[in-house]
Amino acid sequence: MKQPRDHSIDVRGLKIHYLEWGEPGGEPLILVHGFLDHARSWEPFVASLQRRSRRPLWIIAPDCRGHGDSGWVGAGGYYHFSDYLFDLDSLIHALGASSLSLMGHSMGGTISFLYSGTFPKRIMKLILAEGIGPLGMAFSDAPKRMEKWISEMKALEKRRSREYPSLEEAAQRLRRKNPRLKPELALRLAQWGMRQTAKGKWVWKFDPLHRTTSPQPFYTGQAVEFFRRIECPVLFIQGKESHQSSRPDMQQRLEAIARHAFVEIEAAGHMVHHDNPDGLAEAVVEFLQRP
Repeated sequence: MKQPRDHSIDVRGLKIHYLEWGEPGGEPLILVHGFLDHARSWEPFVASLQRRSRRPLWIIAPDCRGHGDSGWVGAGGYYHFSDYLFDLDSLIHALGASSLSLMGHSMGGTISFLYSGTFPKRIMKLILAEGIGPLGMAFSDAPKRMEKWISEMKALEKRRSREYPSLEEAAQRLRRKNPRLKPELALRLAQWGMRQTAKGKWVWKFDPLHRTTSPQPFYTGQAVEFFRRIECPVLFIQGKESHQSSRPDMQQRLEAIARHAFVEIEAAGHMVHHDNPDGLAEAVVEFLQRP
């Protein structure tokens, strides 16, 4: 497999980095990663996808702001879903793609369905891998959540990013969090997702600001309105061993999607693109190549 090509765009002064596989003549597919993840995380899945697809694909994977090699918002800034949507819209316009397929994992799935509900004519097919949105909250949860956010923001000044003496130790940490992760991939994820400090230690590239609780609650009723506006076929993918399976609000959200299919991937949990990239690629290729 060829190495992805690195590019970046400027979004109101913020660098948004993205990777590119394939050529613009292929079918466009944008991949949006999850929380505290990064674009290179898709690489095993992309390799399997390209092997299986009968048609050439033009695959784009951005680093969401504050993740990977994209810029941090800096002093006084914060991260909201609206910011991620604006970045995605800016990338789509920069690519010159009038219509495309969109796939998101976890947080990236939320970004993807919000975008698809905002601009339903632009998306040909939507794939949500473990990405149907956070659990819904009540209006009464909002004051306490705001209080928690302010408290965490104040405490953030005293917190330091965790440092690792080696990439190998960081890879072991990843495997402790996800025992399905193979050692080789864990090490590559650490290599791609970390940077070395001036003192020789290793830290994750994502902005520590992401560690704070978002001040804005997520409301199921609002999410459903975005789902209702989606016009394209939607594939919802879940890892068979995922914690998402017992969610009480999942059926309500799925029923709001006019045309949807559901696939469960064997030998996979929440990080389905790490746990079983071949199984995920098989399901995605079959969906993309349906008439």
